[in-house]
Amino acid sequence: MLIRKSFFYLAILIAAPQAWPQSFDFTISMDHPVNHYYHVELRCDALKGASQDFKMPVWMPGYYRIMDYSKDVVNFHAADAGGHPLASTRIDKNTWRVKLDESGRAVISYDVYAFTRFVGNSYLDDQRGYFVGPGMYVYVPGMIDHPATVHIKLPAGWSSVANGLDPVAGEPNTFSAANFDLLYDCPTLLGNQEHFQFEVNGVPHFIVAEDVPASIDRARIAADLKRIVATATGMMGEIPYKHYTFLLMGRGAGGVEHLTSAAMLFNGESLNTPEGYRRWLSFAAHEYFHTYNVKRIRPIALGPFDYDRENFTTMLWEAEGFTSYYQDLLVERAGLMTPAQYFATLSNNISTYENSPGHRFQSAAESSIATWLHGEDAANTTISYYNKGPAIAAMLDYKIRAETGNTKSLDDVMRALYEEYFKQKRRGFTDQEFRAVCERMAGTPLDEIFDDYVATTGDIDYQKYFALAGLKIDTESRARPGAYLGATAGNSGGRGGRGGPAPQNGAQVISRIDYDSPASRAGLSDGDEILAIGGERVTNLNDSLRARKPGERIKVLVARDGRIREIEVELGSKMERSFKIEPAENPTPLQSSILKGILK
Repeated sequence: MLIRKSFFYLAILIAAPQAWPQSFDFTISMDHPVNHYYHVELRCDALKGASQDFKMPVWMPGYYRIMDYSKDVVNFHAADAGGHPLASTRIDKNTWRVKLDESGRAVISYDVYAFTRFVGNSYLDDQRGYFVGPGMYVYVPGMIDHPATVHIKLPAGWSSVANGLDPVAGEPNTFSAANFDLLYDCPTLLGNQEHFQFEVNGVPHFIVAEDVPASIDRARIAADLKRIVATATGMMGEIPYKHYTFLLMGRGAGGVEHLTSAAMLFNGESLNTPEGYRRWLSFAAHEYFHTYNVKRIRPIALGPFDYDRENFTTMLWEAEGFTSYYQDLLVERAGLMTPAQYFATLSNNISTYENSPGHRFQSAAESSIATWLHGEDAANTTISYYNKGPAIAAMLDYKIRAETGNTKSLDDVMRALYEEYFKQKRRGFTDQEFRAVCERMAGTPLDEIFDDYVATTGDIDYQKYFALAGLKIDTESRARPGAYLGATAGNSGGRGGRGGPAPQNGAQVISRIDYDSPASRAGLSDGDEILAIGGERVTNLNDSLRARKPGERIKVLVARDGRIREIEVELGSKMERSFKIEPAENPTPLQSSILKGILK
């Protein structure tokens, strides 16, 4: 998100102000949280013309999906400064047009339904509240640069308000934003959460947590997050904010990065195991490193934002993929993960990408565009830039180090992008500019990586690049144990598909057919209800296949479109590659130096 040079302030007052400030004032209240509705009031002036449009964003930066937040807005009303109604009309899905009087002042009010447990949506019940800016605040087109102040009125019994905004001195639960980009970038968590904190170089970092088991050491969480933050800020050379807040929420999944905060949903019980805790640290490191990569170092398409439509870029493989590369590397460099554990995470990213059929159809650049789309066969035809991006990052890192005698690295690329584009030019970079910085650091063209591995679906020579760092990577294809059908089926819950009668509860209905699998070649289809295999009733597809062998021919009885048919399938073997990464024997001095430099 772009940090603009102008700084403004928005004020929300508990009582109606005596004079109208030259800004926008929001008040958020929730008198009956069990009903899941927030009430929003906006006071604004300096409006010009006979009418004014008010819009709500259709998406949230950091989550690349059209969310259509306006669908949850009800009871939209407008009034003048004296409380007299002003005519308002909804003119499209996310715009309301308000007829103004000669004063240019308006009071806008509306309710927002909030009952989706996800970091990209707002939520409210009698235990806690969470809301995202794009789903709460309307804006005036052309006035995104104006300041905002938000006052939060908590229900009785609630004591905590947490977000990444600056608090307004002397006004409890009141916060200011320099502009609407920042306002939209700061989600807010409400309720009775725990608060603890740490400092790095004198900068406060707040942790606001809920549903963390009592068995988890809070001091350890703070200490480990501090080590991650210190490692990241030490690599980048400075801390770009005055304060930072980790919003740690339970009962859900997913995380979204922000300029001065991170919102994270996770199962608190998972922290009770060493592996679960380590995965959580990587999760936290990912969202935190976005403070640099995406929020400040960013593709040019990602700010200033168009809140009315998709913001397409071909570089999410860098924005998200490189962040995924650094998330585990930062945890390892902070001493919270062993080198072997780090390479296991990188191996998992590569194997997930390479063993999915989508890698034959979609390049890294294409996956960045397609993230806004929702194809029905996405599991077979798409990839995740979260998986391929770390592989590209690793190869770039190793190549730059090898070409420069380990005097330059991907770390230098990130620092250069931060300095040149965020601090000096105050904008994002183009695809060509990003490549130019990488090639400048390497001192050589990087055609194979950018022209083949980023832009196409061509095979990647992992062994060549990993050898530069004194690493060996297992790219051999091996058969998984057991027979392979290539169909995923589960309990239908009584819901039918393909227009036929609903199957019986507990029926095994195919939800996915793997590309070029025995099931697809034989003619099985999504939506087929599997009745029997080899004359025996199927209640669990995996159990029915467990004793079968590759090459065995089976007869599958299915119900499709209200008809029964029998399909013969020859079972196969599922071929996969592990991409296990290990240090090579007898590395050269340069290879040893590179590997040591990567792991610090």
